Amino acid sequence: MSKSKIYLPLLVLGTAFWGISFPLSKDAFDSIHPYTFMFYRFLIAAFILALIFHKQVPKINNETIKKGSIAGIFLFMGICWQTVGLKYTSSSNASFIAGIEVVLIPLFAFLFLKKSIQPKMWVACLLALAGLYTIAMASGLSNFRIGDLMVFTGSLFYSAYVLYVSRVSTDRQSKVDAIPFVIIQLFICAVLAGVLTISTQGAGAISMPLSPDVWKALLFVGALSTAYMYCIQNAAQRYIEAEKIALTYLCEPIFATIFAYVLLNEEITGRTIIGGTLILLAMLMAEVNIVAIYKKIRAFYTVN
Repeated sequence: MSKSKIYLPLLVLGTAFWGISFPLSKDAFDSIHPYTFMFYRFLIAAFILALIFHKQVPKINNETIKKGSIAGIFLFMGICWQTVGLKYTSSSNASFIAGIEVVLIPLFAFLFLKKSIQPKMWVACLLALAGLYTIAMASGLSNFRIGDLMVFTGSLFYSAYVLYVSRVSTDRQSKVDAIPFVIIQLFICAVLAGVLTISTQGAGAISMPLSPDVWKALLFVGALSTAYMYCIQNAAQRYIEAEKIALTYLCEPIFATIFAYVLLNEEITGRTIIGGTLILLAMLMAEVNIVAIYKKIRAFYTVN
């Protein structure tokens, strides 16, 4: 079995963790500021990876620090905008608008990296976009919230992050190992979140939260939605194209809507079901070689 097929289900599992993190984070924001939440989220994630992969830490070199810092800035800006935006919109809306990355990533790869994209990927992206629109935007621009715009801004930065990681991961001359690269990214995010928290909310805002519910959300998001997911993603991008990585992200809004319904009693509508179906079809189209299947079916009926 190829490594891409091994990492694919691991990525989908990570999107399930992401999906749970949306309602968990939104609920925690009633007791903790989003900036403070981000600081502890990244600090926990960086500490967990450094502890588990302590033998990898000495492999951190100047190139790892430089490239990891750049990736960390992109990642922080993406998550920062999406996290703050979540405070001003529904968790289901935020997750689906964040999914616009499925179109932005191949578009940016085509425009800025001069990378050719398979026609079926463009079709899959447009099909996925139709699914996103059906679920998140079908009610019209009259219900568009400032939080939705913030989440979209985060998607722009996050798309740049995915493409940059893909470029570093596939560079054969690079002396950057995946795990140290991720640890630096998360550490930079923690530092930036800490600076943002202190500069906007004061030094007192960085104090440790006391609520058990907040810590439950922080430990889940830090360990699984952050440490696990970004570790798997950075490793997977050595074997899976950035545009396919983006398509796996589209499982996140489906999980997010389900968990928002279970945890926050947010409504699941017929539009959600239709849009989710379109997204799953887009993923199937991206993974399946439709032309090869068509040729096999045609050959079968020709022989018989």
